[in-house]
Amino acid sequence: MPGAQQGEPAKQKSEREELSSVSPFSQLHNLAMEVPRAILLGLLGAALLSQALQCYSFQHIYFGPFDLSSVKFPNVSCLHGCSEAVMSLDTGYRSSVTLVQKGCWTGPSTGQMQSSDHALPPDYSVVRGCATDLCNADLMNHDTIPNLSPAPNPPTLSGVECYACVGIHPADCSPEKSRRVQCHQDQSVCFQGNGQMTVGNFSVPVYIRTCHRPSCTIMGTTSPWTNIDLQGSCCEGNLCNRDSVTQPFATIAQEISGFDGRGKAMEK
Repeated sequence: MPGAQQGEPAKQKSEREELSSVSPFSQLHNLAMEVPRAILLGLLGAALLSQALQCYSFQHIYFGPFDLSSVKFPNVSCLHGCSEAVMSLDTGYRSSVTLVQKGCWTGPSTGQMQSSDHALPPDYSVVRGCATDLCNADLMNHDTIPNLSPAPNPPTLSGVECYACVGIHPADCSPEKSRRVQCHQDQSVCFQGNGQMTVGNFSVPVYIRTCHRPSCTIMGTTSPWTNIDLQGSCCEGNLCNRDSVTQPFATIAQEISGFDGRGKAMEK
């Protein structure tokens, strides 16, 4: 029929006019609304990562001196900067546990730091923050911390002998595996204890025996970033510190912790 043949083109023309009336911007908007949410989130994540820093990532426990010159570090993306830290606890008689960590900066950018050169057991910590790609590669060997087992000057002894050891397992510090040391002049009692060493989110248990002063107090460095929660007790007499280092000690030693108090916590 002629009327029906003329009506179809008119309807198609109307539909074409309706489509052409939609602006290009609206068409793009409608298309974007159809993109799956997962894809949009993925694009957002990629944009954030493109603004992040690349930092070296590493953490390890060392017993004695460390050297990272031959280590190949993996990379990690960080939003707030890179960091590296070294923390060491020593018997004062050439035995130490040292934590080394590299990664993303966490925690406050600055903070109050206090330290004592006469801490017992001796400890030392240093932290460095930076804000360029792969910048956390300065603390690479044991020379970055001072000697925590210096010989006494003058070289005089107290006449007391104690067991000396430090480790992260009770078996590391059994009397059979401990060294017998002649205590320095100002150290006339023996010490034994246990606790926890923490650098950022890196934490290990610690067990220790060594010589100590009669006061049997601990005065270590303190900071907002790391700590050593150490408890223990002292005794009088040669080799008296041979009891279990896993026991609950009645004497709670002062908390010691720290990063280097002689510099900024975050350097950019």
